[in-house]
Amino acid sequence: MGCLKILTVMILCISIMIFPSCQKKSVSPSEQTIYYRVTDEPVTLDPQIADDNPSRLVIMNIFEGLTRLDENDNAVEGVADRWKADISKMEYTFHIRDTAKWSDGSKLTAQDFVYGFQRLFSSKTGSSTAKELFCIRNSEKIRNDKLDMSELGVYAENENTLKIKLEYLDPQFTALLAEPCAMPCKKDFFESTGGQYGLEADKILSNGCFRVGDNGWKHEKYIDLVKNINYSGKNKPVPKGVSIEISESPENVSSAILNGEIDCYQTDMSEYEQAKKNKLNVTSFSDTVWGIAFNTQSEVFGNKEIRVAMLKALDRKKILADLPEGCRLTEDIVPETAKAGTVTYREFVGRGMGLQFSENAQAEFEKALEKPEHEDEYDYWYDYEEIEFPVLNILCTDEEEIQGVVNGMIREWNQLTGDYANKTPVSREELEKRVLSGEYDIAIVPLKPDGASPVDTLKLFSGSSEYNVSHFHDEKYDKIIADILAKPDSTAVDKMVQAEKYLHENGIFYPLYTEDRYYISGVKNIIFHPYGAEADFSSAEKIQD
Repeated sequence: MGCLKILTVMILCISIMIFPSCQKKSVSPSEQTIYYRVTDEPVTLDPQIADDNPSRLVIMNIFEGLTRLDENDNAVEGVADRWKADISKMEYTFHIRDTAKWSDGSKLTAQDFVYGFQRLFSSKTGSSTAKELFCIRNSEKIRNDKLDMSELGVYAENENTLKIKLEYLDPQFTALLAEPCAMPCKKDFFESTGGQYGLEADKILSNGCFRVGDNGWKHEKYIDLVKNINYSGKNKPVPKGVSIEISESPENVSSAILNGEIDCYQTDMSEYEQAKKNKLNVTSFSDTVWGIAFNTQSEVFGNKEIRVAMLKALDRKKILADLPEGCRLTEDIVPETAKAGTVTYREFVGRGMGLQFSENAQAEFEKALEKPEHEDEYDYWYDYEEIEFPVLNILCTDEEEIQGVVNGMIREWNQLTGDYANKTPVSREELEKRVLSGEYDIAIVPLKPDGASPVDTLKLFSGSSEYNVSHFHDEKYDKIIADILAKPDSTAVDKMVQAEKYLHENGIFYPLYTEDRYYISGVKNIIFHPYGAEADFSSAEKIQD
């Protein structure tokens, strides 16, 4: 019997060696489901309205615009298989592929794009993203009810030919046509939804390589995407589908990926080392600048001279000696990844425009306290009163890594003011809430533009911006931004430099460091688009041993 047992073991071992696939069977990429997670429910899958990241993520995978974005964020063939630009007429002609269809099998036509743009610029739609395409002729006037919709510079020449006329040339125009707001909309289907378009699985008609499954949207739980069998473009989907869970962030991203809970996730530097140790794919990008923002609507910090003197009192070498991990020093407001035309803005204009440390900061600060900023507001000498400087309170995140930076600032400002400054550490969510509501005097805040153009950062400080962290309202600055928006990036660089310098010189925002964000995954061939927090899953394939 002993010999029989030995023989059995030998046969088993040989079987394992000869047939290793019996141990772990590979799954064909076409049969794989990619698992992703978002922490918030998409607000709507109506492309003309959606402006939150979870909604954009889904829309970019179930719809296709005239163009798509490749891995370098360049415009490539989408529903339009070719296009031609007539620069002299500021007119584009797009040729839609003959085989383009909606997910229900019906033909997609140029008129569907016309209707999509009409909805986008209608004041009744109330789209917050319409401004992204105000380069289209008469769109802004129509959005503001100053012109009739018939004047919009978008029209169908025939079923497969769409013409778009521009108000001004924008080198990013074809890339903007890949944005959710530029997606097509089938009029009769939209009208049939009774105001519920984009709010339920059966109230969505898409044209991308994926579609929402028939019962694929369970609110607050998940959204399941499946292959769109009627998709005929070049962007054929590789995986079987994508399952997007709506849940809290995983406590440990690497563990969640290794355990198969998710296949990829966006996170910060805290997860980087473990991800590399586990040989997971890591894609990094830098689009966030952290800096000091004064509440310019407060009585004291509305004074330019006080702001500037306080910033000149900061020795960057001292306060930034120990940066948070994964961060890099910067003196610039516009991030290093921002592009002006086809090159990065920083390569174009250089670096280091910010205020510098000055030995005269103390004298400038004391002088600023003597009288208000605008002397001509007072008719008599006895109207001048010394400004009563408050006890400083610095609002910041409660992350341990930032405390060293804030403590360094407190030491410098204690010496400047002769008083003791305080700090109020809060969560990132609470920081954003308080800053945007104006419940602060000084804060260490992130600037996170929603696009790669320098003006996407600079316009955050315009009077109309919802994310104006300094609550800065200045007609001269707003005029500069308006001038930039009226020109393409490549010809508005001088104005961009003027705007960035204006923010520096007036002490509106003092950049400290850039923060990298990361996508960690056990999947290859995902295309990440950092500014919109989007991921293109069409070519995703799980890495298998």
